[in-house]
Amino acid sequence: MSDSSADFYHQKTDDQLRFFVEHPELYQSELIAAAERELRRRNPSAHPSQSASVVDYVPVSEEPPARGWVKAVALGLVVLALGGGTYWLKQRNDTAVAAVRARAEARKRQPPARLVEVATSALPNYDVAAVVARQLRAVPAAEQTDASRLRQFRELAKRFWTAETQTEYLTTQVFAGKAGSMFSEQALVAREAWRAWNQAKMYGYQFGPVMTDHVDRMSKVASSQQHLLADLPALLPNRLYLTHKETLSREADVQDLLKGVLPVSPVTGRPYKATVITINY
Repeated sequence: MSDSSADFYHQKTDDQLRFFVEHPELYQSELIAAAERELRRRNPSAHPSQSASVVDYVPVSEEPPARGWVKAVALGLVVLALGGGTYWLKQRNDTAVAAVRARAEARKRQPPARLVEVATSALPNYDVAAVVARQLRAVPAAEQTDASRLRQFRELAKRFWTAETQTEYLTTQVFAGKAGSMFSEQALVAREAWRAWNQAKMYGYQFGPVMTDHVDRMSKVASSQQHLLADLPALLPNRLYLTHKETLSREADVQDLLKGVLPVSPVTGRPYKATVITINY
């Protein structure tokens, strides 16, 4: 051991020397062996690893040259890695910005959007309030003096015509041979509208004779129309509805019943057809 090396170990405390010995993974074997020799020189009877306490650090200024060289190399690698990472991130960001600009330029070169008409399966809306107002023209003023009964009748009529106009639109399309591919789904929507009428009709009402007649007619129409909506989807292929007796009979009954409620259809604008029974003698 050279004089400078001996001075290095002589200047260390016992705890510092024991730290070298107890942490062989941190130091070179020559340094550990020298620390053991110095401890044995100071206390020949003690084992080098015996210590009351262990220091938590080794001052940087007193690290052996080999240890400092390793740290310097590690620090250099970290700096190099960070520099390379920064360069990679910058290249990646530049590429992303260029891609965004390219897409923006491509959109500019595209032709403007063009409006295209497409078929819709939505059911048309009708002015139900106006239909109810026309229906009330046939109700005598004496039957409209009771505000509570008038309000009840208006609500029933509103629910009826909401469902009836949707149903009449669909049945008109069917008998004109224009039922669309979404007819079954549209029929379900109309049947759901009839549920509101069914719920309201469950209650008893005390109306005058004309209002009572209207409600009776509307109830019969509601029953027939709901049967038609349930049956027609299966009769659309090959236009079987044109020869289906029950369907034709219900359609005729609906026309005849509605003529006594409202003369002209709010859907077609044509008068409802009365059923004429001819008796031959």
